[in-house]
Order: sequence, then C-alpha cells, then structure tokens
Amino acid sequence: MKFPLGTRIKNISHNSESIRSLFLTYSIKNKKRMIIAITGASGVGKTSILKELSKKLSEDKNVKIFHFDDMDLPNWEEVEDSKKWQEEATIEWIDKLVKTARKENVHILFEGSTEIKFYIQGFEKNGYSNFKILLFDCSQEIMKNRLIQRGQPELYHSNMIGWLNYLRNEAIERNIEIVRTDKSTILEIGQKIINSFLLS
Repeated sequence: MKFPLGTRIKNISHNSESIRSLFLTYSIKNKKRMIIAITGASGVGKTSILKELSKKLSEDKNVKIFHFDDMDLPNWEEVEDSKKWQEEATIEWIDKLVKTARKENVHILFEGSTEIKFYIQGFEKNGYSNFKILLFDCSQEIMKNRLIQRGQPELYHSNMIGWLNYLRNEAIERNIEIVRTDKSTILEIGQKIINSFLLS
C-alpha cells in the first residue's frame, strides 16, 4: 500500500535511495546491534513505512524487519483476556527478536500495535539493554483517511481513537520518542531510526 492523501509521506520513491544509503553507511560503521521496536494505532503508518524500508534494504544483510502480525493471530471471539494475550504475544516476539539479534548479529526493526510497557517487560526479561522504542503517531483525521483509503473504514471507531490517544499519553509518560508520520517524509523517519542506532 502506498501512502495516500497528499501527506508528506508521498515522497517515498524520491527518497528511497537516500534511505538505503543511510542504512548501508550505518551498518558498515557500527557493529553494535540495536533492536528498534515501533508501536502505534492502526492507520498511523507503521506497516506501510517498514514495508517501504524493507524493499530498499533487501540487499543489506545487517538489518532485519519483522511485523507483529507475521505470527498466527487468534480468533478474537475465543480470547478471554485480549490484554493478557497482547502482553504474552509481545514478550514472545521480544524473545525471538533478542535471540535473532544475538545469534545472527543483525540490527532489527519491529512494528506492532501494543502497549509500550509490554516491550519494556520483554527486553527486561531478556536482559537486553540495546533497544529503542518509537511511537508512530498522526492526527485522527489522517488516521481516518488512511483507514478509508486501505479499505478498512470500520477500524475508525471510538476504541481506536482511544487507543491512539492512550499510546500517545503512554509515550509521553515514559519519555518515548514520538514520530509524527503526518509531518515527516520517509527520509526523515529513516534518519530518526539511524539516529537511534548511532546513539546506542
């Protein structure tokens, strides 16, 4: 899916080679492996941005990208406690990411829609300190338009708006960097990720 609606994200193709160059330069210079875990509500651009980055980083064996939804998702009607499931699934993912980073000596980008505290719990459980958490965020109107554009208008409801605001407040409380995908180009977002690596 391409980013719609005339947001600054429309600059994807123009900046793609610059993004790839950023990552390749970083991978050559820095041997310390970092895991960047991204969260955000549906429609803020997590999956779309990382898919674009993945295309441009396909030749860089030092970076791996994973998506929360790559795992088998449950039948939600059969889940008694969705928050508990989210916590357990997030920690299971962090277990896998840490194992991969250590075993394969790679940088990792990961995206999902989960509470920030679950990411932190997972890294603490694994004794892994070389990580950075980012919140991808945007306005309600942009989120609504993106969900409509991708054929999922039913996802724009009061619970999703509440989730958008909850994650934003959690990020502020925990001093987590917020990346506004409605006010940044793909190149700028790529640079933020590179800066996270360089500051590790």
